[in-house]
Amino acid sequence: MKKIFKILGVVLLAVVAFVIAAPFFLQDQIAEILKNKLNESLNAQIEFGDVDLSFVAAFPDARLNIEDISIINKEPFAGDTLFYAQEVKLDMPLFDVFHDASEPITINELIVNQAVARLQVNENEVASWDIAFAEAEQPQKQQDTTSGFNFNLKHYEINDSKFTYEDLVTKNLLILNEMNHSGNGDFSLNSSTLETATTALVTYELEDIEYLASQRIELDADILMDLDEQKFTFKDNKALVNDLELEMAGYVDIEDDYNMIDLTFKTPSSDFKNFFAVIPQEYRSNLDGMTTTGDFTVDGFIRGEVDENRIPKMNIAIKSNNASFQYPDLPQKVTNIYIDAQLVNDTGNVDDTYFNVANTSFNIGADRLQGNAMIRNLTSNMNVALNAKGDLNLGKLSQSFPLPEDLDLDGKLALDMASQFDMESIEKERYERIKTQGKATLTDFKYIGAAFENPFLIKLAALDLDTSTIKLLAFDALTGNTDIQATGSINNLIGFLIQDQGLKGNFNLRSSTFDVSDFMEETTEVTSANQKSTAATQEAIKIPAFLDANLDFAINEVLYDGLTLKNVSGVAIIRDETIMMNNVRTNIFGGAIGVDGSVSTRGEQPVFDMNLNMKDLDIGQSFQGFDMFQQFVPVIQALEGKINTDIQVKGNLTNELSPVLTSIQGGAFAQLLTKELKPRTVALLDRLDEKLSFISLKDIDIRELATNLKFQDGAVQVSPFDFKVKDIVVTASGRHSLTNEMDYVLNLNVPARYFGKEGAQLLAQLEDNEIDNIAVPLPVRLGGAINKPSVNVDLQAAVTNLTNQIVAIQKQKLKDKGEAALGTAVDDIIKGKNPLDNVKDIIKGKKPAVSSDTTAVSKPADSVKTVPPARDQVKEAAGSLLRNLMKKKKDSV
Repeated sequence: MKKIFKILGVVLLAVVAFVIAAPFFLQDQIAEILKNKLNESLNAQIEFGDVDLSFVAAFPDARLNIEDISIINKEPFAGDTLFYAQEVKLDMPLFDVFHDASEPITINELIVNQAVARLQVNENEVASWDIAFAEAEQPQKQQDTTSGFNFNLKHYEINDSKFTYEDLVTKNLLILNEMNHSGNGDFSLNSSTLETATTALVTYELEDIEYLASQRIELDADILMDLDEQKFTFKDNKALVNDLELEMAGYVDIEDDYNMIDLTFKTPSSDFKNFFAVIPQEYRSNLDGMTTTGDFTVDGFIRGEVDENRIPKMNIAIKSNNASFQYPDLPQKVTNIYIDAQLVNDTGNVDDTYFNVANTSFNIGADRLQGNAMIRNLTSNMNVALNAKGDLNLGKLSQSFPLPEDLDLDGKLALDMASQFDMESIEKERYERIKTQGKATLTDFKYIGAAFENPFLIKLAALDLDTSTIKLLAFDALTGNTDIQATGSINNLIGFLIQDQGLKGNFNLRSSTFDVSDFMEETTEVTSANQKSTAATQEAIKIPAFLDANLDFAINEVLYDGLTLKNVSGVAIIRDETIMMNNVRTNIFGGAIGVDGSVSTRGEQPVFDMNLNMKDLDIGQSFQGFDMFQQFVPVIQALEGKINTDIQVKGNLTNELSPVLTSIQGGAFAQLLTKELKPRTVALLDRLDEKLSFISLKDIDIRELATNLKFQDGAVQVSPFDFKVKDIVVTASGRHSLTNEMDYVLNLNVPARYFGKEGAQLLAQLEDNEIDNIAVPLPVRLGGAINKPSVNVDLQAAVTNLTNQIVAIQKQKLKDKGEAALGTAVDDIIKGKNPLDNVKDIIKGKKPAVSSDTTAVSKPADSVKTVPPARDQVKEAAGSLLRNLMKKKKDSV
């Protein structure tokens, strides 16, 4: 007996060890077999992540857990992910694990978690999910085996998943978000009942019109499955669309060439509260305590054969008769509500489907609004005919509807219009095919809310709809400091209202004052950890995305960023959140500015690209008003008078649409119309005036001064330009950064007469005309910061230049007097004598003294330049001369 128990213990231990260890050896083999079977069955690429096999988790079944499974399409959807799941769990009979690749695998339970499926029909009507091999295309090895899958499901789940279906031909879009679906049944039986539960957020669009927007759908249905006949019959079931309850009955019969559908549905109750159940949850508020009268019903059927060319016939009726509702705590009912609408298809041809709103009307107090519409060709070129008429006192809306606390409306709307159009005409902008008639007016409108800092008032807005192009007869509005008067034409009012097109048209805008700050929203931000202190900030100005228009404007005064612009006029093209300005003119700073260019707020960072033509601007006012002048040309504050400049710049803008100076790139041509300079107002000029003590910057002549500037990488590059200080010509060039670091060079061309008495000994032996021709370039380098500059004079370069000039003149004079004089002069230079003494004698007719040193006489004339003692003497004298010049007092000149 003990031996038997010992044997049983060993066997049990072996079984446990096998149950624990076997999955580690088999899971890769099972995963490979599964992947191969799928790839052999499907014309797509199947990939797995981690795979785990357990004999315990679903005992007596084995569970295969696959992570990151994906199905990637091949042509014509190459690279598209048809299906992805974060996790797929497959339960199979334990011994199917040991099948080889030729035997089918039976699936008893399937669980899919966090999946995304994207089904698409492309422009050529090819479906992305059609990935099963045609029989003739199946790989030979698959045809010769019995490999595959047996789905004997008892339970399946799809959790927290997303399903998308898009047909690019019919423009159908169906999205199921947050989908959870489960079913319990037995697919191994020919006939059984499948119990299902489904929840999802459903979005449905047709022809870019959204009919369902994240509506919550719930469906609990028991489905009788006849797998032999492929017929599925709905038994006990209940559906909820938001909170609207529907009862559904019927069946779906799957045949070889078509499917047969026969479904009926209706609301189990007729209370008008059913209407509010259809409204998405985010738009519903304060329904608790609402009182209603009257009815609201949905009743209909979908019945008929479905194949590639036919849809089922249908008739879905939505009705309400003499209903009313009243929100709690509000004094006024909405009464006399009538709804009569049908979705109908009598033929099974998809193009014959139409939606008929025979009547919709209601009263808000004494005001009544009513309308009707017929919409045909829902899936092709939708054709719409509609009528709307009524009067509405906007001030009384708050008595019937719960409006936001910070929203205040007032005014009267009068509407009487009819329109007929097709969607193709709207999309292709064939406005002449859109027929409208009637009028619409809005008077004494008031809006107080978050969109504007100040109340927005419209005295009158009037539309004439009796022309192919709708006329804006009047628009007279006021907000804050801003008044607006506009007229014009609107090309696509219908497209703007129903298809999110930009409002296209041509408008003439006039205003006495336009304050940009009136269109900026002020927000409050917490600025401390304990949330006690706050700061007001302004959100970015955004050019309206819906506006697609040409604007001809004339404004007496524009207030912008602390500036006042007078007589602003021009043409603006507004499109794609961008304003393109043509021939814009304004008076400011005592002059005029012309603007051509663009401003765009389309991206996260607003940008601009401008050409500015500025004429006769007052320099002082311009410096105070333009940040760009203060940063790019700070020295301009020392000037008085006028300036002309042409500027081409582009860069980024702040939220208030002011230039971000460090981002600016471009260039400018500037011309000064002034001769007044105040050096004491700028540290750089004051320091320069002190350093160059032999001149006075008060004597500067900068009339008609002109130069080119280049803006790049946060710095200004100044091209060389000339100006005069009395008869000293100054050439300036260089660069400075927006951090005030500069690197400039001033080349002063100083005439010889500025050397005064100190230069007499050196220059006395030269002729007057020779002295007049001598001017010494004096380089001055400006560095450091503009408000704390360093001024360095390059005396060495000036000394060298002056020395070379004097020696060159002496040399030329000696050449002119002949060989003998030249020899004697060279000899004298060697001996340290002044060669000009002999030159004087020659000029007076005397013979020059001839040196007894015949070697010196025989030397060539051009050897003078190689005689160091004479050059050194000249150089020393020149250096002394220039140093004394820099020490002079200003009043000595």
